[in-house]
Amino acid sequence: MASSAVIVFLKDEKLRQLAQLIRNYEVNNLYHITFQSLGDQHVYLRMCNDNVGSVNTLLDNCNAIVIKYKDDGVRRPIADQILGYTEHCLNNALQLIRNYTLRSSYLDKMKSHQQQLFQALEELDTSSGDAVVDFTDSIQEHDQLVMSYMRLNLNSYASAEFSRHLRNVGIGFKELVQSYQIKLGYTGQFEKLEVEQKLEVYAAIIKASGRLSVLSAEQEKGDDIVKAASLTYQEKGDDIVKASSITYRGKKPNYGSAAMFLIDVGQIIWDVYSSDHPITTATRDALVRAAKEGGSALGKLVGVAVATELAGEAVTALFVTAVGIIGGFVGSYIVGKLAGFLFDQIFSSGGEAVLPTDGFIVYVATMPNGHDLAIQINK
Repeated sequence: MASSAVIVFLKDEKLRQLAQLIRNYEVNNLYHITFQSLGDQHVYLRMCNDNVGSVNTLLDNCNAIVIKYKDDGVRRPIADQILGYTEHCLNNALQLIRNYTLRSSYLDKMKSHQQQLFQALEELDTSSGDAVVDFTDSIQEHDQLVMSYMRLNLNSYASAEFSRHLRNVGIGFKELVQSYQIKLGYTGQFEKLEVEQKLEVYAAIIKASGRLSVLSAEQEKGDDIVKAASLTYQEKGDDIVKASSITYRGKKPNYGSAAMFLIDVGQIIWDVYSSDHPITTATRDALVRAAKEGGSALGKLVGVAVATELAGEAVTALFVTAVGIIGGFVGSYIVGKLAGFLFDQIFSSGGEAVLPTDGFIVYVATMPNGHDLAIQINK
């Protein structure tokens, strides 16, 4: 999680600058890892470079669309709107996703989402006022939601009491998700639900945790942007709610955004769950040592965590993996080609999937804080 609640929204050139600066820090830190092979190291370094390339491509694509429709009185304003939305998504990716392999997955999903928006813009019936308004409103809702995610992500304090309660009563992540799935009336395995339904379950947990008070507080300050960005809910018994603005179910098409938003929500929901499960300095140092020299299988990392006298949920493969990928061991993150895959396994299954603890080698590296760097660039 980022270190401050200050919201920074960089635009085109400064976003490119931030992406390059993050890449430089990442590459430097990766050179301090002993990889199992030179080829393995090259794969990781290439991913750092690819992330910069993805940021530039996403921005270049938007600028090209703006130019393409510069003389189109209907499509040009929408192209500008898509550019602004893309910039907000990239701020999210660069500032709040410190794990560069997870960020790679997010940027890939962004590319697919962007192409669907471009296609919809190309096929838009500009003679239909309703069609134009619906499409414009859809993009605005996507944009507002991304800004809400940033604010929810930056304010761990708002759900600290909820996380402490879960730890004190010994509720595991899988049990937490299952309980809210049942309250929302969704049966069967979580991993077989539609992505939109999974987002609804996670949104209900976020709401119950008190984290949404962040948005309410901003509304009370009269922040019109945040006021528009607030998540709206639909009451459904036991004060459990569905996040209709997350799913767009029966409302507006999501243009492939749901898969991208699952990464945003996954990070928030894990912080909601785990923020009161401290990783001690002894555990952090032991885990970093275990994975830094030649990497480590996840099973070995779990064993290392057990040896440092952690207890309960904190010594499971799910906990060690999620903390290492999302929150990090005090700045040092599990990185590797499989980080995105492991994240998806955890949050697409609601913690039900059995993680591959053997055979998959992961590394631990210190990752730069994109949010702090953004603040510096914005000065």
